[in-house]
Amino acid sequence: MADLKLKDPDVDAELQHEATMHNAAVTLCKAAQDENEDVKPKNAIVGFFRFLASFMIPGLGMFSEAYFVFAVGNLSALWKVEYKDCWHGIGCPVKLSESITYTQVCGIIFGQLFLGFFADRIGRKWGSVATAGTMVVGGILIVASAGPTEAALWAMFTAVQFIFGIGVGGEYPVASASANERAESTAALQKRRGETVVLVFSMQGWGNLVNTAVIIAIMAGFGQYGPPYSNYALEVTWRLSYAIGLIPLIGILLYRFFRLRESAVWTKKREALQAMGGAKASGVQWRKFGLLMYYYWHRNFGTAMSWFVWDFAFYGNKLFQGTFIKIINPKASLIEVLEWTLLNSSVALVGYYFAAFTVDKPWMGRMRMQVMGFAWMFVLFIICAAQYDQLRTPEWIHAFQFLYYFSSFWGQFGPNATTWLLPAELAPTELRSMCHGFSAAVGKAGALVAGVVFALVDGRTKFWISAFCGLAGVILTLITIPDVTGLDLREGDKRWLAILDGHHELYHGDAIKPRNLSLIERLLGYGKNYQADASDDEGTYSATATSASAAMEAKKGAEMVSQPSQKQGAEVSVAVAK
Repeated sequence: MADLKLKDPDVDAELQHEATMHNAAVTLCKAAQDENEDVKPKNAIVGFFRFLASFMIPGLGMFSEAYFVFAVGNLSALWKVEYKDCWHGIGCPVKLSESITYTQVCGIIFGQLFLGFFADRIGRKWGSVATAGTMVVGGILIVASAGPTEAALWAMFTAVQFIFGIGVGGEYPVASASANERAESTAALQKRRGETVVLVFSMQGWGNLVNTAVIIAIMAGFGQYGPPYSNYALEVTWRLSYAIGLIPLIGILLYRFFRLRESAVWTKKREALQAMGGAKASGVQWRKFGLLMYYYWHRNFGTAMSWFVWDFAFYGNKLFQGTFIKIINPKASLIEVLEWTLLNSSVALVGYYFAAFTVDKPWMGRMRMQVMGFAWMFVLFIICAAQYDQLRTPEWIHAFQFLYYFSSFWGQFGPNATTWLLPAELAPTELRSMCHGFSAAVGKAGALVAGVVFALVDGRTKFWISAFCGLAGVILTLITIPDVTGLDLREGDKRWLAILDGHHELYHGDAIKPRNLSLIERLLGYGKNYQADASDDEGTYSATATSASAAMEAKKGAEMVSQPSQKQGAEVSVAVAK
């Protein structure tokens, strides 16, 4: 890198920063295009299947985590029939179902923080392998759960939920960061980054739906349409449903270990940091976390708390979905409750695709979508709470059903998609996985709190709480969430490199353009240094043009340093060290 020796202190800082940033910027440009990514196959049918594979394969981790996580809620009613004594507090914890859920969520939170932190250091590939491997081990132990007594069986089952939860937690930040960086490194996907990420996330909806469908199919195969139920059939149902879920999980582990390539963006960003600071750029530097908190605290707070209020309402409703369905159909059998759950999952799944195919549109974007989803949640749940008693009557029960299911659609076509997308987009690559893991962990804490609170209140109050969570989400989004639709994420990394170099005020690009900043960031004056000519006006990206531009600017920077300023009498010498 260039070792600058400047005798004029007035030009030292700016020239040093300029030369440093040129070196780093040239490295950043190299992550522009994944040369092995063929995005335009000639055959339309082949192109369609490659499009499906482009998000289904990266999304299999999210599919598997949802399959196992939502299985607890789907199977709880079966367990209450098969293990009557244990699930009614005789010889087992009184709140066994809550114990399983809380243990699982605690494992998820730990995985989000721990694996989210280390995925920024060991890379996206090995982070992905670690999460899939942990889920495989946990999944096998879930299927094999046994004991001499019912209490021993459920003690083991509950404990291994924590292990599986660690893998689930790691999958959140790793999958989101990987999907963002894949879009960033593929020129054809630059303007479809949100779509790329949300399509990967949509596999979570498929995991929930397929798990419900598998349980229904197995129960139907045993003829378990209503009481009396066979304990043997119920035993085979829950164990076999989990075993089937292991198939894609083992497949994705093998794929990631043998075929998955490391993220080109992650690799090049590390090289850019090396170009800036050599050996000083490697390792864990606590100074970076301080800078992250100083310049990005409002973004991390906004994404984390938005996720908290969403998960509070979403998982609170999921945990008590069976109760809501019983209100709609008080005499529903086990399989009928699952059929209603399947319908709700199908409606929600449609919302994922509405989100994916509109999130990159200028008239929608991230912030509008999140505000819209939270607002609909507020309105629909307010109606449910205000008219709760009337909606439960036979005359209005179908209206109640519509409102509840319609809220699921707007949840997915809104905060469920954006809260997963935004934490990784709003953070620099170097700390992307960690920031996503932090926000996701706070969100899961919301689910944990919801499990406690919703167990203490009646049906009407659940809807009141969910409604005001929607209102809180609207307010948080409007104040703290910037809309980065169309923004090249490399601009965010250039800004971060300037921050690390100690010259944030010398960055003038699109990352601080007022339209790409949140309300609180604009009030704090982060956009005052923006210059329209510092980046492409439309936020578009061309690998060739950008590389050429960086090279020309680097040349100009070198000439500035090598030629002494006659006006200031500066003597400048440049020594190049390889």
